[in-house]
Amino acid sequence: MVECRNLHQQILLMKKISVVIVILFSFILTMYGQNSPDAQSIVDKSANKIKSSKGINVSFSLTQRDKQNQVMDRTKGNMKIKEQKYYIKQEDNEIYCNGVNVWNYDGENEVTVAKVDNDDDGFSPQQILTGFNKKDFDIKLISSEGTYYLLQLTPIDKRKNFKQIMLYINKSTSLVSKAVITDKANTSTEISFTNISLNASFSDNQFVFDAAKHPGVEVINQ
Repeated sequence: MVECRNLHQQILLMKKISVVIVILFSFILTMYGQNSPDAQSIVDKSANKIKSSKGINVSFSLTQRDKQNQVMDRTKGNMKIKEQKYYIKQEDNEIYCNGVNVWNYDGENEVTVAKVDNDDDGFSPQQILTGFNKKDFDIKLISSEGTYYLLQLTPIDKRKNFKQIMLYINKSTSLVSKAVITDKANTSTEISFTNISLNASFSDNQFVFDAAKHPGVEVINQ
């Protein structure tokens, strides 16, 4: 497992996580085209639970595999979401977002600050929480056997940098338990979710990097 990443690698990894945040916490989707009635009802039930949540706190584990299915990296972390705000902690790295600015903190001596980019193709939580994905996917129910519903999401826009997302939705909770994102190079990112709380309470300060609490950390404005 890679223990240290430079900032560029952190951001790329967080964008992959954000794809799943979007799907997990923003299933406020209107079904179009090839989406089946079964997939529609499963997604609607999940969406209703997410939309009624006060605040979301969830643990995740992330595994990246190459095109030969060999593990390249494994990490664990925690995410907190409140409306358009979010906080992600992955090992020593932290990302804060208050809906206006994003702080990427390396956990040691540097934090970069940038404005939220709502036109970014990296699927930030802000984009999705405001309905970014309403027309972006064909969604099909692949299997309903066992404990999970398995859904396949295929981007309608084939220029996207990934080719599919497989979602495992727990039948008893109607929440996403796992997602597997496959990119066009056939590498995959798998994220599993545990300890999902939909009634977490967070102050707005949770989503802002406090430089006063991190003396000596260099702040870089982008």
